[in-house]
Amino acid sequence: MGLCRCICSFCALLLAIPAFIICGVCIPQVELAWIRFHETYAISVPPLRLLLIILGQVPRIWEHGPLGVGPVWNPRIIYAVDGYKSGILPFPNPANFTSGYMLARVSFDKVRAVHHNPKLKRDSKRFIGILTDSVPPGYFSEGVLPTLLQMNTDDPLRYAHRDLLSAAMPSISANPDFVPEFKPPPGVTAQNLIRDISWHLIMPLPHVVTNVVQDVFAFTFYRHAFGVELSTEELALMKEWLGIPTKLLVGFQSESGGRRCREIAKVFEEKVAAGEIGQNLIQEAEQRGMNGMDRVRKVVYEFNFAGLGGDGPGGGLATMKMLRQIQRAPEKMVPLFKKNPEAFIMEVIRTQGGGGAGVGPWVVQKTRNHTLGTGKVLTEYAGNYANTIALHANFDPSVFGGPDRDQEYAMKFSPGRENADRMLNFVAELREIRKCPNVTGCEAAPRFCLGTFILPRIMKQIGLFYIEGLENAATFTSRETREEM
Repeated sequence: MGLCRCICSFCALLLAIPAFIICGVCIPQVELAWIRFHETYAISVPPLRLLLIILGQVPRIWEHGPLGVGPVWNPRIIYAVDGYKSGILPFPNPANFTSGYMLARVSFDKVRAVHHNPKLKRDSKRFIGILTDSVPPGYFSEGVLPTLLQMNTDDPLRYAHRDLLSAAMPSISANPDFVPEFKPPPGVTAQNLIRDISWHLIMPLPHVVTNVVQDVFAFTFYRHAFGVELSTEELALMKEWLGIPTKLLVGFQSESGGRRCREIAKVFEEKVAAGEIGQNLIQEAEQRGMNGMDRVRKVVYEFNFAGLGGDGPGGGLATMKMLRQIQRAPEKMVPLFKKNPEAFIMEVIRTQGGGGAGVGPWVVQKTRNHTLGTGKVLTEYAGNYANTIALHANFDPSVFGGPDRDQEYAMKFSPGRENADRMLNFVAELREIRKCPNVTGCEAAPRFCLGTFILPRIMKQIGLFYIEGLENAATFTSRETREEM
């Protein structure tokens, strides 16, 4: 009995310690002190520091979903240690999480310098942390690699591919001639979406992006980008396909998995190729001496994994963030959205992100020392990987803090704020992107997201659909109340 009691007490202590930490960091000043502690004393032991970061960020799950435990979403991780002055955050090393760091740029100036670098170098063999030459055949269709994410900014092949899309896919331009009206996927109503979001605010696990939001966004995205509609069965296949990179990142890969991936990819490649936009893409590619079907495969892969994102970063997550923002306080947020949908959407993206964290990994060209806000000096060597965290740059008080450069104001949700068009979520500054004649890119914005213009259009349609559902439900409830009286 004595041994049993001792073991039980030890286990209870093991559970109590993280519970105490998690509860403690809900207090703002305790959270800042906790961040300063692990950034000062655990920096030399990367696995321990990562564990302490995760423990301290658990309460943020209710703000950002499961991804909230990472060092990407909470700007307090930066300003707690005066990180905007150094502009550097030690980030887990994708090559080896147990040793060393990949140094992330987090201040506005440093992130912008990377994003606007016309000679930025990427690793053509690594796709979002996956070594593409180490996976079995089928995971990447013929013609897909290297994707735009893997190409150097000044690579002529990258320019040629973007220029092709600019010519053949007016749907992704700033001002397309035709934008389809909103239509929900088969069997989905606004009330389904409202219930989905309401429950996720209470229990934001296990999904980053709920199934209903994934379906609504994917269905709308394919109608806008490719002019085709996905069936219920195809939407289910899409979720299966978009879940594969996560499996690859943790080492789950096989010959059969590669074959299955190829089977799914073929469904969407053929769907897009049969549509009018797909036919235009094939024809335009072949006129330029390119393999038309290879270009379809490449575009479908890039748009799905960098655009949709599935149950992870992508346009679906940005939409999820917008709907959660509305549902948190409908009486306040609905009028704000209706007043200026574009400003509301851009402020959601600025403050809560949606796509990838930033640009990464990219390849460092010069060895240098970086002094952190804690005084710790880290050396970054030429050839190392580095990345950027655009969301942290979007909270830099030097740009978003107003006249007083106030950190709290920079973190405030304020649609229509000054400098909103300087956010870096779309890689280049939005105001610079708008100077380019098309989505090929230009000197002002040599590298930017192909979803810069199409994503807000889709989010606006889904947001209005959601709000209409809220208003209809409120009207129905009000009428029922009057009848009972």
